[in-house]
Amino acid sequence: MATRVSKRLFSLELNEVPAHLQTPTFALKWSEEIKKSPAVPIIVNLSIDSKGFYLICVNRVKKEVECFDLALIHDTRTGSQVSLPQGGAEYFDQNHIGVLDVPVTSKWLTIYYGNTFVASELRIVHFYFESTSLAREWTEKLFQLGHNQILRNLSSLDCLEKIHSKIIHGLLDLDKRKIPVRSLVQFLCKNNRDSSKVREIHQRLESLKLNIIVSVKNIIKAIYLSETIHPLGFYD
Repeated sequence: MATRVSKRLFSLELNEVPAHLQTPTFALKWSEEIKKSPAVPIIVNLSIDSKGFYLICVNRVKKEVECFDLALIHDTRTGSQVSLPQGGAEYFDQNHIGVLDVPVTSKWLTIYYGNTFVASELRIVHFYFESTSLAREWTEKLFQLGHNQILRNLSSLDCLEKIHSKIIHGLLDLDKRKIPVRSLVQFLCKNNRDSSKVREIHQRLESLKLNIIVSVKNIIKAIYLSETIHPLGFYD
């Protein structure tokens, strides 16, 4: 039995993400605020990072990015298994988006997401695609990638690659192509108002011989002034 288990664990491999899922796909994200009325979907681009760690959702209007950890996806649904949110069917029936001769549910993707096993505490995230084939492919692929057990048993190197992926895809300012200092500090420590923590982060970065050209005081100042840093280092 022990031999079988070890052999099975050894055969686990990281996700292989098809190239076309790494490029942005147009979709509409339904508001998670149930009481918000009238509900208007958000135009987004969806993609998956090359290592299969995150579903990257880019708000095309506000240029904001949210990274959904694939390991926290509990379930994905489309078609007859979908329970449409209030106003969802009416909105898309009236606005005629995408293929018109198929039900709205067949172009819908619902993700049950969260770091919990309590059903009532899970986030329910809705996306609408232009075609049935897109919705089905994303539903199946996200479920498959998210339930790869190696995502819950990452090596130290894989964990570093996951952190790198989150920084590059989740913290980068899309317009300036730079990383805001505030975002980096918030990502690296819970209490970004603690100057000692900020100083510690700076020292750690210095030890890596990165191109850091601002002082600790300027880093702390940048947190409050929302200055930004270049992906390869800090800048004034």
